[in-house]
Amino acid sequence: MLNPLPYLARRPLVTLALAAIVGILTGAALPAGWLVLAATSVLAFVSLWIAAFRTRAGLPALAGVTALVFATLHLVARQTTERHPLCAFLEQRDPMAGLTVIASGRVEKALRRELPGSVTREEYFVATEITAPTLGLRWTGPTVLRLVTGGKENLPPGSYQVTGFIRLPALADNPGQFNEREYDLRLGLVAELRGLEMKPVALDRWNVEAWLVSAAERCRAWVEHGLKIDLENAPEEYAVIVAMALGTVQSDTADLQTPFRNSGTLHIFSVSGLHVAIVGFILWKLLKAFGLRRGALLGVLIPVLFGYAFITGLRPSAVRAAVMASVFLCGALFHRKGDLMNSLGGSALLLLAYDTQQLYAPGFQLSFAVLAAIALLGGPFSRPFLRWVEPDPFIPRVLLTGFQQWAWTLRQQVVGLFTVSAAAWVGSLPLTLGHFQLATPVSLIANVVLVPLSFCVLFAAVLTLLSAALHLTAVQALFSNANYLLAWLTMKSAVFFASLPGGNFHIAAPWFEETPPAELVVLRLPEGAAVQHLRADRSQWLLDTGSSDHLRYLVQPYLAYRGVDHLDGVMLSHNDIQHAGAASQLWQSHAPPFYYHAATEPWRWDASTTAFKKLRSEPWPGKPLARGDRLALGESGSVLVTAEVLHPPARWWSRRADDRALVIRFCLGPHRILWCGDSGFLAEKALLEHFTPDELKSDVLIRNQHASDASFLPEFVAAVAPKVVIASSQNFPAGQLLPEHVRETCWERGILLLDQSQTGAVRLKAWAGKLEIVPYRTPGEVITLAATPGG
Repeated sequence: MLNPLPYLARRPLVTLALAAIVGILTGAALPAGWLVLAATSVLAFVSLWIAAFRTRAGLPALAGVTALVFATLHLVARQTTERHPLCAFLEQRDPMAGLTVIASGRVEKALRRELPGSVTREEYFVATEITAPTLGLRWTGPTVLRLVTGGKENLPPGSYQVTGFIRLPALADNPGQFNEREYDLRLGLVAELRGLEMKPVALDRWNVEAWLVSAAERCRAWVEHGLKIDLENAPEEYAVIVAMALGTVQSDTADLQTPFRNSGTLHIFSVSGLHVAIVGFILWKLLKAFGLRRGALLGVLIPVLFGYAFITGLRPSAVRAAVMASVFLCGALFHRKGDLMNSLGGSALLLLAYDTQQLYAPGFQLSFAVLAAIALLGGPFSRPFLRWVEPDPFIPRVLLTGFQQWAWTLRQQVVGLFTVSAAAWVGSLPLTLGHFQLATPVSLIANVVLVPLSFCVLFAAVLTLLSAALHLTAVQALFSNANYLLAWLTMKSAVFFASLPGGNFHIAAPWFEETPPAELVVLRLPEGAAVQHLRADRSQWLLDTGSSDHLRYLVQPYLAYRGVDHLDGVMLSHNDIQHAGAASQLWQSHAPPFYYHAATEPWRWDASTTAFKKLRSEPWPGKPLARGDRLALGESGSVLVTAEVLHPPARWWSRRADDRALVIRFCLGPHRILWCGDSGFLAEKALLEHFTPDELKSDVLIRNQHASDASFLPEFVAAVAPKVVIASSQNFPAGQLLPEHVRETCWERGILLLDQSQTGAVRLKAWAGKLEIVPYRTPGEVITLAATPGG
C-alpha cells in the first residue's frame, strides 16, 4: 500500500498547502469568536515552534501552525463580509427593496465583473461611514461595496459622497443559476450600492494603480488593433484570436465559447495557465536568440509573465498561472532542481495567504487539480507507450536518418500530449461534474489537436504584434492572414469534436436523490418571462423558452444542472418575446425535433420581426394545437403524463397575444396541473363557457400576469378549485406585479399561494400516490398533496 508520508516529507510546501486548506475549511465551519482563535493561534505558534526544536518534528508542528493561521485568516475574511453588521441588517429586509443611504468613502479602482448580462460601470468603493437618514441608522468602519454608477466612464479614484440605494445582490432563483451574492462575498464585497448622486470630495492627483490600469487598457487596445489588420470581415476568427491572446470575449461572440466548452477545451479559448506557459515558452526562445545567460533570461521572463497577466486585466487564471510559473522558475534561478508538486504547494500558499476565499473558486480548484494530476499521473500514463516512443536501444542514435529522428520525435510529442490530456481530464473530471455537471471524454482527443493549434495561434499573434511594433505593415498583414487560417482551423476543430456523439454529456444534479417518475419545474425568470421544464421518465419537454438572454444565462445553466442534453419537444404558449424569443437558439443548441404552438399563431397582423414570424423561416417544424387536442408526453411505471389543450379554439379572434395563449391541463398520473400562462379575462370566460367545473378542476394552477387585462376571476377560481397556485411576480415592468386581489382570493378560499418572488423556482414531483411541491428558496418546506381519487 502506498505510504504518502515519505512523499510529503520530501515536499514540505505540499504539506503546508494541505494544512492551509484544512485551516480554511475549519475557519469556514467555525462560529463567531475569531479573536479567541487568533490569540490561540499565536500561543500555539510559540508552543509548537518550541516543541519542534525539542522533538525534531519541525514539519508537523509547522503544518499545525499553518492550519491555525489560515483558519484565523479565513475567519477574519468572513467577519468583514458575511458577518458584517450591515450585511446582517440587509438580510432581514426585502432583497428587492433596498435602503436609501448616504455613504462617504473612497473609489479605489474599477471593477471588471464578467457576469451574465453585466454591462454597467462598477467601482470598488470602500465606505468609511454609511448613514440611513430615514431609519436613523449609521455604520462606521471600512465597508467594501460594489458601487454601480451606470455611467459611460469609470469614476476617477478619490474620495466621494454617494447617495443611493444599497442592497444585497439577489439570491439565485433557479437550480444551476449563478449565485451573485455568494460571488460578491467571495470577492470581499459586503453589498451593492447603486449610486444616484456621486459628489467628489477630493480626487487623487496621482494614483499609481489607476495609471497602471489605464496603461494596461491602452496596451489591450493596441493589441486588439494590431491583431485586427486584414480581419475586419472575419469577426468570428478575430474574436477567437483576441480571446486566446487577451481573454477578451465580446458579448456578441459569447456563443463561440460553446463548442470549446462542450469539447473540453475551454481553457484554450480564454486566457489560462496554458496560454501563460505558451507565451513564456515563446518569449524564452526569442530571448535566448540574443545569447542571454540562464539567470538573465529568468530575470527578464518572470516580470514579463506578470506584465502579460496585468495586460489581460489581472484575470484570476492568468495571475494564478504567473505565480505558479514564477515559483517554479525561481528554483532554476537559484540552481535548484524544480519539482512541480512542491512548486504547486508554494503557489497555493501564496495565493491563499493573499485571499483565502480563492479556495472556493472553481478556477482555482481546476488549475491546481489539473496540474497536480499531470504531475502525479503523467509518468504512469506514459509508461505503457515507452516502447512505441523510444527507438531500439541497440541502435545508436547517430545511425538514425533525419526522417527516423523526426518520426520518433513526433511520436513522443503525440504520446506526451495524449498522456498529459488524459491526466488533466482525470484530475478535472470530479470538479467539472461537481461544478458544471459536465463530462467531456472527447477532450482526450480534442486537446491533442487543439493545444498545438493554440500554440500556433499565439505564436502567430506574437509575430503579428512584433511586426506592428516595427511598423512592418506588409509582414503584419501576412502573419495576420496566417493567423486567420489557424483560428478558423481551431474553431472548426472545436465544433467537430463537440458534435461527436457521446463526446460530451451532462449528469443531473443532485446525483443521489430519489427520482420521481414525472416532474414539472416552474422556473422564475425576470421581466415577465416564463419557462417550465416537464420530465416524464426520460422524455424532456420545455414549455416556453424565455428570451435569448434568459436562455443563455438562466435556462441553459438549468438544463445543464438537470442533465438535459436533448429535448423531445417544445410548447410555445404565445407570440411574446419573453416567452418564445429564444426558440431558434434553443433549436440549435438542444435539437428538439418539433415545437407545438397555438393554432392561432402567428397572428396575421403580427410584425415580421416577432418570434413566431421568424420561426416560419426556420426549417424547424411546428405543429398547431387547438382546443380538444390531447397528447401523450411520456410514461414511467404507473404514471402517465398527458396534455389536454383547453384554449384557444381553432377559430379564435383576439388582437392581444396574451388572449391567444395556450391553456393546457397536464396530467401527471392522477395529478392535474392547469397551465394558464399569461391568459386573462377572455380566455377564462371562454373556458367557463365551454367546460364544466368538473372538467376544469385541477390540483395546481400555474399562472403569469396578463399584460393589460383582468385575470384570476372568482368564478374561474371556483371552477378550477386549485389547492395550490403558483404565480409569477415582478416589480418591473409594473404590469408583471402580482395583483393584490390574487392574494386576497387565495386567502379567502384557503388556497396555498406560492409567490415566485419569494419562493424562486418551484418543483412539482409526481408519484402515483402523491405530489410533492418544493420551493427552491426553502427546499425543506415540502408541500405534499395526496392523489385525488379518480383524478
